Amino acid sequence: MAQWKGSGMATFDATVTSKGQLTLPIEIRRAWNLQAGEQVEFVMLRDGRVFVRPRNLPASAIFGLLSHLKPDPAYASDDDAIAAQLLADDEATKSGQGRSRGGPPRR
Repeated sequence: MAQWKGSGMATFDATVTSKGQLTLPIEIRRAWNLQAGEQVEFVMLRDGRVFVRPRNLPASAIFGLLSHLKPDPAYASDDDAIAAQLLADDEATKSGQGRSRGGPPRR
């Protein structure tokens, strides 16, 4: 049974069996239209958080996923931003500092 949080996020409980298996809650299987034999992917971040996502979604399912991101006004296009980052990485490599860690340099 889902436990809804104030943020609009639901949590679900599942128990790991002695064989290391778990059953995805029916609400998740229905929402993702998962059928027996289909796969899910577990993604673990370095901070220990784990995300699960279905492997059966078409590419169109991720359309708009990054729509909240806005382009950097310092660049006329994505190509300009990528070129600036490549130049910064190249300069950092030549100077022995390795790959640059910040975003693209401002011009």
